[in-house]
Amino acid sequence: MHFQALALQCTSASSLLKQLVAGTVLSLLSVVAMASQVVGEVTLTIGKSKIERTASEAEPQKGGSVQEGDVIRTSDNGHVHIKFIDGARVSVRPNSVFRIHEFKYNPSEPAASVVRLSLDSGEARSISGAAAQAAKERFRLNTPLVAIGVKGTDFVTQVSKDVIRVTVNQGAIVMAPFDSGCKVESLGVCNTTRAKELTAEMLGQALVYRMGSTDPSFQNVSKPGQVDSSKLLQLDRQVRDGAEKPLASDTEAKNPLNAVVANRLIWGRWARDPIANDNLTVPFLEAMRGNEVTVGDGYYFLFREPSNVNVLPTLTTKTDFGLKSASAYFRNAANEVVPASVQSGTLGIDFGARTFATQLSMSADGTGLQTFSQTGTINPSTGIFLGKSADPANASSLAGTISLDARQAGYLFKNQISRGTFVGATLWGR
Repeated sequence: MHFQALALQCTSASSLLKQLVAGTVLSLLSVVAMASQVVGEVTLTIGKSKIERTASEAEPQKGGSVQEGDVIRTSDNGHVHIKFIDGARVSVRPNSVFRIHEFKYNPSEPAASVVRLSLDSGEARSISGAAAQAAKERFRLNTPLVAIGVKGTDFVTQVSKDVIRVTVNQGAIVMAPFDSGCKVESLGVCNTTRAKELTAEMLGQALVYRMGSTDPSFQNVSKPGQVDSSKLLQLDRQVRDGAEKPLASDTEAKNPLNAVVANRLIWGRWARDPIANDNLTVPFLEAMRGNEVTVGDGYYFLFREPSNVNVLPTLTTKTDFGLKSASAYFRNAANEVVPASVQSGTLGIDFGARTFATQLSMSADGTGLQTFSQTGTINPSTGIFLGKSADPANASSLAGTISLDARQAGYLFKNQISRGTFVGATLWGR
């Protein structure tokens, strides 16, 4: 009896151990499965909203995860910003329903990515990440009436009961109504005869589809006076990566914490009329409207769009900027001002070391090709950077700033040579 009881106890213990091990393994598998579904994180929440997940729902928290299958619902004052694992960003605005159907991304094989999203109602701004860039044919944003495919894009989608409207800040999108040639379950661009393409070059235009319409149509959504000013349109093209775009929604305008809104740099001039070949500046009062001045001299003044979101102090990477536009003049030994041009340039910023290095090639009538080089330090809080020649006899100098989202930079320069002095302003983008 004693041995039988002991055997029974051992059998029971063994069975219990197996159950515990099996339970532990199942729990670990469950944790792994949950972890594998995480496709991004919440970077900002304002107002009331919720994330519906399987049989539960919760209020989104900054730093919280988002997963495949999640549904984000915002209230009339709710904003939810999401950063996906491939670097893509989505801003879900008030009174919206946004769904993450599928999000497959492997950084070692980005061309195999699959992204399937939908906006059932409301408004969302989407900025493509590595997945959409590498696998455009497997990205799709569906709405109740149309499919939207991308070509490396920053775009805003608005969905109401019977109207879909899209504007493009960067890149291009293709909108196509659902039909036998454009299926909801498909991926990528619908290449049907009803499809229409909208690019960022089509300033002031939106693509609109109304229920019952044959095809999408274009709509002018320019702000008052925007189309009338050729200089402003030209500037919009020059700084498109960071400019305020047509159709900035009322909800976004009222929300200064919108982390995905680009911060604009704009050059203003104090003089009433521009100098010869100056296609960079706008009148001082125009540039000042809603912006703050950073650096300037007697002619050029660099304005920056203010924001409560300043990423500059958190950056540690090295970044190269490309020269987007420039304006310059040359004051010769006779104190005459003649037009000058900037042919090329480089600008590198090391945010970790808080330093910069830049070089420009420029010329004016009778000067030949001249080189301007400067290095210096950057204020990590304000983004202001200054430089001047190490030679006390040379009055060459530089003063500039970086946009608060680190996407743009600009600086004014003075380059002294034996026959006079170059003065100018530059605008750079990533």
